[in-house]
Parts: sequence; structure tokens; C-alpha cells
Amino acid sequence: MRLTIIEAVGHMTHVMSRDKLQEQLPKILQGIFALYKRHPEPYHITQGLCMVLDAVCVEGSLILEPYLDNVLTILFSQIFQPVDYNNSMSIKNHNELLRSFAIIARAFSGKLVGILLTKLESKDEKIRIGILSIFKHVINAAVSAMEDKKEVVVSGLKGLCFETNNKIKRMFAQVIIAMADHGYLELEGGHNMVEFIVRQCSLEDEPKGKRNPDPEHVSNQALRLMCDNILQLVTTTIEHMEPVLWPYLMELVVPERYTIASKTVCRSLAHLAHKKREESAPDFLIDYDYQPNIPKSPHLIARLMVLAGWPKNGGGRGLNVLNLMKDFSPNLHESIVALWDAVIPKLVSYLEDSLEADDGFDDDLEQDKNPETAEKWSQKNWEDLLLKMLSKSLDVVDDEDWTVQLGEAFGQQIPLYSSMVEERNFAFKCLGIVMRKSTKKDFVNKHLDLIFQTVKHADQTEREGCAIAVGYTASSHLDTVLSKLESVAKNDMNKKSSGIFSMLKDKSDVNPEQVKATLMLCYGYVALYSPPTLIVSRMEATILRTISPFFPNVKDTSVKQNLIRCAELIAQSLHHDHLEQYYNFAKRGEFLVHMQTYMMGEPTTYLATETRCLAMTTCAELIKLDQTLTEAEVFDLVQTCTDCLFSLSATGLPPARKGKGEDNLADVLAMSAMMDATFNAFYDVLKELIKKDCRPHGLESIFKHLPQWITCENELERERALKTWLIVLKFYLDNMEVSSPMLLDNEGVFLGRLIPRCTDPSTEIRQLAMDCIYTTLKIALKYEGKAVDQKDQMVDALLTLKDRLKKSDSNVLFGVVNDLSKVISKKLPAGDLVPLLETLQQGLLDSQTHSSSGACVVLNGIMKMRGADIRPQVETFLLGLYEKLCEITCEQTKTGTLRTIRTMATHHLIPTLNSLLTYSVPYEENAVEIWRIIAQDNQLVTQTLEYFLELLSKSLPYEEKPDPRDKEKMVKAATTVPLAVTFALTEIFKVDETAETVTRMFPRLFAALIVRVGSSLGAKEPRSKKEQEEPTKPEKKKKNVVPKDTSKKVVPIEAALTCLKTFLEHVKMTDMLAQLEEPDAWSLMEDEVEFPEAITLLARALINEEKETHISDIVASLTSVLSSLYETQRITVAAFFAELINQKCAGDMELVQLIMNSLLGRLVDDSHIVRMLCVRGLGNIASVSKEQVQAYATTILSAMMAGMDDKEDPEDYITIEAMSGLSRVLGEIQEEHIRAILINVSLKIRPCFEKDKPAVRAQSFRLFGNLSRFGDGPSKAPFLEQIHSNFISLLLHLNDKEDEVRQACKHALRLLGPLMGSEVMNDKFQRHLVEESNLHYGEFMNDLAKLLIQDFPSKINFYVMACVTFFKSAWPEIKSNAAMLIGETEWCP
Repeated sequence: MRLTIIEAVGHMTHVMSRDKLQEQLPKILQGIFALYKRHPEPYHITQGLCMVLDAVCVEGSLILEPYLDNVLTILFSQIFQPVDYNNSMSIKNHNELLRSFAIIARAFSGKLVGILLTKLESKDEKIRIGILSIFKHVINAAVSAMEDKKEVVVSGLKGLCFETNNKIKRMFAQVIIAMADHGYLELEGGHNMVEFIVRQCSLEDEPKGKRNPDPEHVSNQALRLMCDNILQLVTTTIEHMEPVLWPYLMELVVPERYTIASKTVCRSLAHLAHKKREESAPDFLIDYDYQPNIPKSPHLIARLMVLAGWPKNGGGRGLNVLNLMKDFSPNLHESIVALWDAVIPKLVSYLEDSLEADDGFDDDLEQDKNPETAEKWSQKNWEDLLLKMLSKSLDVVDDEDWTVQLGEAFGQQIPLYSSMVEERNFAFKCLGIVMRKSTKKDFVNKHLDLIFQTVKHADQTEREGCAIAVGYTASSHLDTVLSKLESVAKNDMNKKSSGIFSMLKDKSDVNPEQVKATLMLCYGYVALYSPPTLIVSRMEATILRTISPFFPNVKDTSVKQNLIRCAELIAQSLHHDHLEQYYNFAKRGEFLVHMQTYMMGEPTTYLATETRCLAMTTCAELIKLDQTLTEAEVFDLVQTCTDCLFSLSATGLPPARKGKGEDNLADVLAMSAMMDATFNAFYDVLKELIKKDCRPHGLESIFKHLPQWITCENELERERALKTWLIVLKFYLDNMEVSSPMLLDNEGVFLGRLIPRCTDPSTEIRQLAMDCIYTTLKIALKYEGKAVDQKDQMVDALLTLKDRLKKSDSNVLFGVVNDLSKVISKKLPAGDLVPLLETLQQGLLDSQTHSSSGACVVLNGIMKMRGADIRPQVETFLLGLYEKLCEITCEQTKTGTLRTIRTMATHHLIPTLNSLLTYSVPYEENAVEIWRIIAQDNQLVTQTLEYFLELLSKSLPYEEKPDPRDKEKMVKAATTVPLAVTFALTEIFKVDETAETVTRMFPRLFAALIVRVGSSLGAKEPRSKKEQEEPTKPEKKKKNVVPKDTSKKVVPIEAALTCLKTFLEHVKMTDMLAQLEEPDAWSLMEDEVEFPEAITLLARALINEEKETHISDIVASLTSVLSSLYETQRITVAAFFAELINQKCAGDMELVQLIMNSLLGRLVDDSHIVRMLCVRGLGNIASVSKEQVQAYATTILSAMMAGMDDKEDPEDYITIEAMSGLSRVLGEIQEEHIRAILINVSLKIRPCFEKDKPAVRAQSFRLFGNLSRFGDGPSKAPFLEQIHSNFISLLLHLNDKEDEVRQACKHALRLLGPLMGSEVMNDKFQRHLVEESNLHYGEFMNDLAKLLIQDFPSKINFYVMACVTFFKSAWPEIKSNAAMLIGETEWCP
């Protein structure tokens, strides 16, 4: 309600009479003032007060004067309160307060200004800001009232021009623009206000760090931006300000303190100059004499030229500076106007394009920077353009004095850029251009001294500017410059430390090492910019003589880097294009060595400096010179570059130190740029090498250094190596020249190294590898005579494969490399096939399992399609693959490698088998896997088994050589091939997939294996360890060959038996195996004596096997072996055949007949064992049907007789078998078959009765007894005579010490008894001579003697005489028996 009343009162004051108002005013004011204390929200109160003031402050009215101080006190208390810009009522209240001051100014302007200026002297920031805000409002709102107070205001506010508080300065700047708008600045002191604005435009950015806690803080940046806008606004919108600004602003162009404001100042001046020039304003042209404060034209040119040299510095001042230079040129020199009018617009256009590109990039920081956009701007090109314009300006002026003045100006302004190294760099260059144009030696010497005195030798940018300036000067004053450089070297480089007092020297003292760095760079630019006609003569005599001693053992980095730059510049200066003549640079090799030394001195894991980049750039320049590098130089250079680059970390930054956080973004970006520059320099080196040798040999000289990086474990190193190779290949493709079709040398090696990377875990690496392969094939096509743009369907398909490589799915990658193998198989020349396959083999050991598997897939694919072409290298390839198998750890790769070997075997089975058979036995696990993978292929295993059977039949099974311990004895040593075949067959028989094939070939395999067992009997290892090592001596260089495990001794017979047993198990001959186990036939087979018996058991088990065994086929395979040269083989077959007859050949009579004939043919064999077994076999005919026995009776009997007559039977084996066989046969034949030979047989048997061998005696007695079957027929009388002749032997041996002999005698006597004609004696024989029963020999002989005397009295003397002959017997028992028998017969009554 009160606020509403106040508002009503305010309106009422406008309708009250003047007297009434004067009367009530004190009460009204008092009431309003009181309300300020009662209400926190003052807006409505201030609004009411403002209405009251508006009513009383009319022109000429003094009603308010008595109360003015009180009113101002209240208003000041309100205006000094901070405004809450988030509160609309606070803002409205502040505006009403300012309006109140403007109303008061209508009537009391003088007094108000005085009070305001007084309060402005306060130290309180809020008060001063409040007063300035009142001034700003009053100047704008009370224009007429303040008209006569302008000078007072300008004079009073001038003191704020040197204010340091940014908040106050910001408000003061706002007051200034208000003053400018109302003509205040046209008065004296106005320039001070303009200078204040420019000074704020020159504020430097505040240092980065902790933010100011004051929420109302005004930063330098914000104040500078506001003042930039103010000056622009004043220049372009307030026309009456032109006389104030023009040409006064020119005074602010040169001073150093206004350098930062140069963009703003030049923008305003350019606007004014352009306008006045267009309008031909009378004040456009400046009279420098009339306005002495304005810098003279040489100083302006020098200043503007340097500012324009770095157009993007100073907030992007370049456009404004250029525009000012163009439109102000009539004031600089009339001769340059036309030139600048023509050149500067082009520079402006070039710069605008660059700025637009930068803006576009800034608008889309998320996207990668477009390289084309980045290339639009080149600072070097820009400087060259400006320096060219400067040079032409000097030419068009063509005034030596003016040139000197300009040079003096550049020299005098060098201190302006003490903290601006880039601008100082360009200032030096400009001065160099001027000195180049000048002919005055004094001027040149003076300014060369100035440059060396002012340059900061520790700063590379300034050093470069200095060196270029010296180089420019040398183009016209070469000898002067060389003399100056020698002088500097003597005076500055030779300064040495003077002990402890040197620590107290002035900080401005120059470091000799830094001076040295500057001088080295100067010599480089002197060489580059000097006249080509002069530099050749000075190069050896002066420049190289001076700089060469500094190259070795340099420690200071800056010196080293500038030596490198110097070498680069010298190389450029001596290039044919520069010299326009041939020059043999003798020190090039030395320079290259220095560059490599510098590179090798850098850390290998991070970029400490740009030394590497500079050295490589220099190497590229040195390569360009006329001489061709030697192979050794190329090798060393590429090796050094790769070693010092590829192992760098991803960022290039040094390892983070403890306690130090992550690298900031600026460091990362800077290092990224340095990394890019370094690698680009490396690529340039390689490109220059290719230019020098753009032949396949040149490619190879580079590639030989990359495989170790392409295959290393570090992903980044692999990527770098592939990227490098791709760049080289593309450059080669673009630059190669083909005069006639040819092949690309080493294409196979290149592809072989790249293929494993196509399945690398890294997508980027996979695609790089595919690009490399594609480019390699494109090069090969170009060598074949095809154009680069000519389409090739298969090669172009690689681009599709590259897209598929973006996926990491293993199935996709398998498909890609499989397709890749087809492309390469089709496109690869025959001559490169072997190198490709050899190189791919190395890929099987790749550190990345994905890559080794990929190499394996391609290797297998190429082997399928082109395997037929590698016949001469099969053994080499197999050995290589085997070596790799021994090292491969990835199961997938190992399986693939085995399949590759199998694929090769499909093309070249026999060479593959022959090579495998040379490997040491027993086979280690990888060789075993090879045999098994081959066996898994049904077609291959069939051919393999056929070949093995052939080898076993044709190969020498063993060799005999003298026993080292007894030269008279011979030792059997197994030969390697059959032994290797035996081990190989063992492994093949373990493969399930071979069961069907092995079963089908059972007869032949069985026959071959038992012969192999026989061949191995008694054989030793093939060779001693020493002998085994001898054949591998040529292979000692091969590091990966896996030798035989010599710790395991090879026993041939064990290997053969294992093979046979595995074979029988594989074909599931379970019955046969069981039968062989019971008598332990396997152990018997290892015994040379028992071997025939073991074979007998084997044959018996084979016959008893329930499964189909194809006996006839086995016999057919073995028949020829009976004629073998090797005894053990014949023994084996003879024993086997003998038992087959015994087993009736499972009922096959024709087979029996066949075997019989075979055995008969070997009765004359050299081996008595074979003859014995043949006799046994013939004797076994008794087991066959009687018909067979009858049919062969005569033949068999003859064989048996011959056997008993065998003179070469030291152990009587043949005799035993002959008698045993004859015994069996006698039971099956007719009397007529034996009649003719019965007595002969008896006579042949008789000597055997007294043989030392018990078995012979036993068999002879049994046989004689069995002859009794035929003693009762037509041959009775002669046979009875034989009985009486042998009767005493039978009786005496009835008590033989050997039981088997005693049993045989019993057997014989029982059979002979019925034929002797004595019933009593026969009865005694039948009752007492029962086999296995005990006989009381003495009693028996006593009784028998009586019967002999009784029944055969006529034979007694014969019997006695027979007994007497036994007195000479070797056995005591027989002697005793003979004596006893004589005694019994003599004493019988």
C-alpha cells in the first residue's frame, strides 16, 4: 500500500503548482527516504523518487538545491550496491537510479560533475565503477546539459588512462565510447583516451593456472576483446572520430608495447586509409615533417613487413596489415604503389583461403584434418612471397640511400621482437634481403655485426633467421660474409671458462657451443644462397675446411642438429639442378656416416629431439647428388634408419616418470607431428634410393631390412614396416620404367613375407599387407608389359579381399587367404615359385598364431595348384617343413603343415617317401605325424604300401662286415631303408583309416613282414653314432634340424616284430595273436636258434585264424623268397612252408603240391638250416592224406635218404629231421615203396646209433623200430638180419644216460620184438619196455640173456663180439652195459 502511495505521489508532483510543490517537497522526500529503510526491495521507491525529481528538476528551477546533497547521498548509497543481473527488479532499480542522475544533471550538471569527479578519486572499486556508470549514462542521456562540461569531463577522466584494475578499465572503456559518440574525444585529451583503448587491445593473456575466485573478475582477454570491438566501432560508425584517429593511430603501429594490438590498429587504419584513398581525401597523404610523431615510411614499412611475415600470429593480424600496406602505400613511397596494388591482393586472397580452411577445420574438430587443406598453407611459401615483394620493392625504388634507410629501420626495430622469436626470425630475413640489394660494404658489415650481436644463439628460430639473412647477404657479398663468419668464430667460439670466476659472469655472455651451432647453420645457408659460380671454389677451400672438424664427437644437441642442417644445405647447393654442372662431392660418404652416427646416438624407444628427422632429411638430400651409393652404403643407411625408427613407442614420448601425471595434450600433439615428420623423412630417404636404382635390385636392397620387423611380435613395429614397404612399392610403381617385358626379381620372396600378415590379429596390418601384395602384383604386371591402368580380373579381386579383411572372424580370414592362394598360384611366375614356398615356410613359425595358420593355408593352396612344378626341390621342401614342424607350437598351424606335406605327396609321392625314409629312426613325434597324415589319404596309402613292398623286396636287408673285435667273424648290420620302412609301416598300421587298404593287401604285407622279421634276425643297428652323424655334416648350418634321439638304441628284430604285431592288431587277427601269446612266440622269434620254431608257431596260428587269410596269396608272395640270396629269408619261408604242409594248407591240396615242389627245389640249399626245414616240410606230408603221401612216396623217401647222407650237417639237424620225417612217412606208404631201400635205410641208420647228439640217437632208434612195419613181408629175411646186427646197440642204449634215447630204444624193441621169432622174448619186450615206465636194467638184461641163449644160441658169439666193440664207446654207461651183457651170457647155464 505504501509503495502504491509513493507511486501516486510521484504522479501528483507533476500536477501540483510550483509553490505547492516547493512547500511539500521536504515532506515528500523525507517520506521516500524513510521507506528505503523499511523495504528491502527499493525499485518502486526509486521509481517514485525519480518521478519527483523529474517534476522538480526543470531547467532553471532551484527547488531541489537545498535537498540535493541528501538526494545524492541516498542515490549514491543505492548505485554503489552491486547489481544482481539474475534479478529483474534489481536491474530495473539500477536503471531508475541512473535515470535519476540524468534528471539531476539537467538542472545541476556542473555540481553533479564536480561531485562525481571528486568521488572518482576514491580507492573503493565499487564506488569508482558506480561513478563511471553514472558518467556513461549522463553523457548519453543528458547531452544538452553536459555540452559545456565536455572539457571538464575529459580532463577529469584523463587520469583513468593509467588505471590497472580491469573492472574499472572495462567501465572506463564504455565511458570512452559514449564520449566518442558525443564528440568528447575531439577535445584535448581525446588521443589519450584512444591510446587507452589501444593499450587495452595490447593486453597479454593471463597466465594459465588457478582461476580467479572473484565471480565478477574481468580477464585480460575479455577486456582486450571489448576494446578491439570499441576501436572498430568508433572507426566505422562514428564519422566525426576520423580526424581523431587519422593519422594519430599511425603513431601506435611501431612501438613495441602496442604489438599485440597491431591487428586492431591496422584494421582501423586500413579502413580509414581505404576510405580516404577512395575519396581522395585531402588529409590522406601525410606530411611527415608536419607530423613528426608519425614514424617515417622506412620504419613503417619495416614494421608492417615483419608483422605481415607471420600473418596468423597476433590473433590473425595478417589481412589487416596487408590491407593497410596496400591502401597506405602512397604514403610510403610513390614507386611501390603499383607493385603493392598488384601483389598484395594476391597475398590477401592466398591468406583468406588458408583462413577459411582453418575455420572449416575448427568447426569440425571431431573429424580428421584433410591433408589437402593442411597443404594450402605454408609459412615458408608465405615468407618467400613477402620477401620477394620486398626485394622487388627495392628494385622498383632503385635508390641506394632509401635502401640503406630501410635497412637501418629493420635493424633498429630488431629489439622490438626480443620476445617474439618468429617475428625476429623474419626481421633478420628482411634485413638480409636489404643487405643483398645494398652495395655499401659499411652498411653490410655494420648490420652483419648487428645480427650476430642481437641474435639469441640458444633459440633455433632466431638462429635460422640469422643464418638465412647471412645466406641472402652472401649471394652478393660472399667474401665479406665468409670473413665475418671467421671473425665471429674467433671472437665468440673461442671464449673459454676462466675458472671459478666464470660462475659470476654476466648472464648475457654467449655460450660458445650455441655460437658454433649458429655458425654451422650460417655456413649451410651461405653455401645454398651464394652464386653457384663462386661456391664451388669456396666449398673445399673454406666452408668444408671450416665445418668438417666439428662433425665427429659432437655432444651439444644444438650443434649436432645444425651441423646436420648445414650438411643438408650443402647437399642442396651442390645438386646438379642448383649448380647446373656436375660436381663430385668427395665427402658425401663421410657425411652419410656422420648422419648415421647421430641417428644411432638417439634413444631407440622415444624421440628425444628432432635429430633423427633432420639426419634422415639430410641423407635424402645427399643421395640426390650425382654419385651413386655403393651397396654397402645403402645397406648401412637403411639398416640404421629402420633400427632407430621402428622400435619407437606409439607416441614417441619418453616413459612417464614416477610421480608425474599423464602427458598433456600439447606434448602429445607436438610429438605426433614430430613422429610424422620423422617417418616422412625416412620415406624420403627410401624414395631417393629408389630413384637412384629403380630396378628390382633397388627394391631388394630396401626389403632385405624389413622381414625382421614384419614378423616381430610387436604390433606397432609390424605395422610400421608394412606401411614403409607399401610406400616404397607405390613409389616404385609410379616411377619404374619398362623398356622390354621382364620378370620382377624376388617377387616370390616379397609375397612370401607379406602373406602371413594377411591374417594378422591387427585389422590395419591385414589391410596394409593386402595392399602390399596388390601393389607387388601390379608391379609384376607392369614388368610384363601391361599398363598400370589395365584391368586384371584376378589382381583387382585383391581389393575385394582387402574389404573382407576388415572382419576378424577366423572363417572369413580363412576364406580370404584361400582365395589369395588361388590368385598367387595363377599369377606367380615359375621361377618365383620355389622362393615363395621357401619363404612361406618361415611364416609357419610366425610369432602370431593367426599369421602362421594363414601362411599354412596359402602354402597348402599353392601346393595344390602348383605342387607339380617343384619336383627337384621336394627333398629340400620336406626337410624345411619337417624342421618347422619341430618348432611350431600352434596346433592349427601344425595340422595345416602336415596337410601341406600330404598335398606335396599327392604330386611327388615317391620322392617324398624316399626323403622321409632318410630320417633317423625311431621316428620322433613329428615324423610320425607326417607318416600318419599321408596314411589318412586312401589313395596315397595304397601307393605308399605298394612302394614299401617294392623297397622291401629289392633293398639289401642287411650287410655283413668283419667284427671289429674278431676280424674272422662277420657281423650283420641292418640297412637303413628297410629298417626305415619297417618303422614307417608300424606308424601306418596305427592309423584307423588304413584298415580297409591294409586288409585288402594282407597277404602281400604279411609275407613281406615275416620275411622282414627273418631279415632282421641277428642284425645290429645300421650304423654307429659316428657313422650316423657323418651324412648330416653338410647340414650343420641348419639350426633347426632335429637330430635322432641317440639315447634310444635301435634293435632291428624288435622293430620288425613290433611292426608285424601292430599289423596283426590293425587287421584284427585276434585268434592268431592269442595263439602266439601262449607259447610266447614273439620272444622265440628273437632267438636265432629257436626262430624256425617260432615261425612254425606263426604259420600254425595263421592256419587256425578264423578270418580269411588268403594262404595261397601269401604262399605266392613267399615262393620267390625261397631263392633269396639271404639265408635268414630262406629259413623263414622254409619254416613257414614246412608248417603249412603240416597244417595241410587248410585243405588246399594244390597248394600243398606247390609248396612240396618249392621245398624239393631247396634241398640243395647252401644253408643246412634251410635244407633241414625243407626235409621237415617234406616229412610233414605225412599229415596230409594218404593219397598225397602215396603220390610223393618215392620222392619223399629219396629226399629223406639224401638228408641222412648230408655231409654238411655239423649239428645233425638234417639227419634228425630226415629220420623224423621218414618215421612219419613210413606209417603212410606201402611196402613196395620201401622194399628196394629198406636194407639201405637200415644201414644208413646204424651209424646214427652212436652219434654224440642224443636226439640223433633217439630218432635213429625210433626210425629203425618203425621200419619193422615192412620186416614181415618179402624183405623179412634181410631185415631180420639187420635186427640182429643192431640188436646189441638197442639193448645197450636201453640204459643210455639220456632219457629220450632210452624211450626210443624201448619203442624200437617193442616194434621189432614180433619179428625176431621168439614169443617169450617178444612178450618180455611188450610187458617191460613200456615207455615212461621204470625199467630195472640189470634184472631185465639177466633175464634177456637167458632167453638169448635159449632162443638164439647160434647168435651168441655174434652178440658177444658186438658187445666187445662197445668197449671203446665214449660213454661209460655203454661200456658197462656191454660188459654186463657179456657176463650175463657167459654165466648163464
